[in-house]
Amino acid sequence: MNENEISHLPSESNLIPPEVKNDETYGHDKETEPPTQFFNDSQDTKEGLTFNWFNLLIGVGIFLWFSGPDSIFSDDFTAYPFLAIAVIIHELGHVIIGKSFGCLIQKMQVFFMSFISYKPKPNPDANSWRNITWSLGVLPLGGDTVFKSRQRGLTNHMDDMETDIQERETATASSPYIEDKPAWQRLLISAAGVLFNIATFLILYLAMPYMSDECFDFLWPLTAFSLILGLLNILPVYPLDGGAIVFALYEIITGKKPSPGFTKVCSWIGFIFIVLFFWVFPEWLGDILGSIFRLLF
Repeated sequence: MNENEISHLPSESNLIPPEVKNDETYGHDKETEPPTQFFNDSQDTKEGLTFNWFNLLIGVGIFLWFSGPDSIFSDDFTAYPFLAIAVIIHELGHVIIGKSFGCLIQKMQVFFMSFISYKPKPNPDANSWRNITWSLGVLPLGGDTVFKSRQRGLTNHMDDMETDIQERETATASSPYIEDKPAWQRLLISAAGVLFNIATFLILYLAMPYMSDECFDFLWPLTAFSLILGLLNILPVYPLDGGAIVFALYEIITGKKPSPGFTKVCSWIGFIFIVLFFWVFPEWLGDILGSIFRLLF
């Protein structure tokens, strides 16, 4: 992978704020009003394999429009399978750590604008892997892990509001919902994707001196993408993992959660930053990543 390729690598997970829905995206603690999502990746909840042809056509159109040597999407299609593997490793980090804390996971998605999903036959065990919907998108911008949430969103019915308040008062760390977990657990869940990517990079990087030239050439893209996803997601910008980590640290230190309004403002500021940094001025990203790679390699 040359420096020109590095400058146009797609960015990762959660570059788009979470969807307005009754579920929880990792790293975000929804109180009353979640941030706005800019790509609707909702998919039918039917069991088995489902297709979304509209997302496929629109996603392909967006990809072709923004692909090329001077665009966000690289025209080197051979790199995308390795990016997909790096994203899978990242999202599995969130899923594995989340499940270890007893969280219920609704969906794991690789890339955005999902066009194909698989929902296994549900298992009576609520925390079973078979209760997760697996989705694949068109736009290689990262991935998404959606945790189950007990929140039902805003309502005008006083009975439902009172019930929701009672649920909050009785919430404990043993709850299967992510918003009930202690801040330190949510911090680890948010950091898990980055840690899994960095661990993958270190394993491959340390093994490189012992690889044959053919093996090195084959694994080099996965090594690069693992490092890049880890570095990009650790940026302290919400809704990236780094931003969620900062929120969790704030709660650990102060004992208070950031207000929903503040979280929403941060999500919009982060979205603007992401658009400018990754789409409008990608050469900045290329220069930074190029410098890091020259130091390491």
